[in-house]
Amino acid sequence: MKSQEEEEVVLCGDGRCDSPGHSAKYCTYTFLDVQSQKVVDFKVVSCTQVSSSNTMEIRGFKEALTTIEGNGVKVSTISTDRHPQIVKEMRVSNPEKCHEFDPWHVAKGVSKKLAAAAKRRECEGLGEWIPSIINHFWWSAQTCGGDAEVLKEKWVSVIHHVTNRHDWPGNRHYHCCAHEPLDETSQRSKLWLQPGSEGHQALVKTVKDKRLLKDLGHLTKCIHTTSLEVYHSMYLKYLPKRTHFGYDVMIHASMLAALDHNNNANRGQAVYQDGESVGEPKFKISWSKVHKRFRARPVAVQKDYGYMKAMVADVLSSVSDSNQGVDMRETQTHIMAPQDRLPRSQIIVQTQQFSRFK
Repeated sequence: MKSQEEEEVVLCGDGRCDSPGHSAKYCTYTFLDVQSQKVVDFKVVSCTQVSSSNTMEIRGFKEALTTIEGNGVKVSTISTDRHPQIVKEMRVSNPEKCHEFDPWHVAKGVSKKLAAAAKRRECEGLGEWIPSIINHFWWSAQTCGGDAEVLKEKWVSVIHHVTNRHDWPGNRHYHCCAHEPLDETSQRSKLWLQPGSEGHQALVKTVKDKRLLKDLGHLTKCIHTTSLEVYHSMYLKYLPKRTHFGYDVMIHASMLAALDHNNNANRGQAVYQDGESVGEPKFKISWSKVHKRFRARPVAVQKDYGYMKAMVADVLSSVSDSNQGVDMRETQTHIMAPQDRLPRSQIIVQTQQFSRFK
């Protein structure tokens, strides 16, 4: 990031807890540079450092952003999920920065609402439209040209398309569907929704949800955090969930994960080296639970861990040059508990004195 000190950077951020639910002990908040796709900084927050586990993510967000800006990096835009505390922090403390939402998280929420409505018997036919509706959502965000009003009009237009109506008056920017006119065969093969039916009303309610329409203003740049999700998936190799680790292990393992990601980011697609397909790009065919069909995923070239040799050499050199042993047991009272630890004997006396069995 030192090379970009004179430029304004775009970051995407997300938090990752060590266990699901509201009983997590650690939360690691990571910022990734959108242009280079590399980890810029991360902060590990313990639940003992905050009032509750629900506030760990916002604390990690604040500390990581402070560190990044403290090193002279100018941040212009930050893309996150719709975490209420982060939304307020950006609105109150960072009004000069553009706050974008990750379209994937928003699309996932829309898909869940539509899937729940489609399970009702009276909403028959709505379920078949969900993939197309989500595709339309992504298309609207990608083609709005940074204009929130255009994005809103394009998104809402889906309630007309599903009823086989492809033009409508009243809008300022978007008045008809962008696809080619449908032939008679295509129109007959579609399971169009009837205007005013239960399924159509459920769709209208979801599409015109007040919070969703308000959040569209944070989707105009369509900055998604896919690379950050990939990083969190790889992160499990170093720090699997539902496994307890000490605070120092969380820090050091997170460093190794960040180094692994940064040294292998932006890898090209692998190609066949021999056989009939020599020179052709490699793909992995797998079944997608989301799309309900087989999909081809590009296979990247193998990772290069050559950077670890230099790390090991530096460690061995440091140990051999040191005449004293290294004490790895650092004082972490402020991390493991909100108060300083009293002498052992005093703690035992207090425990016995206030025991409820006496």
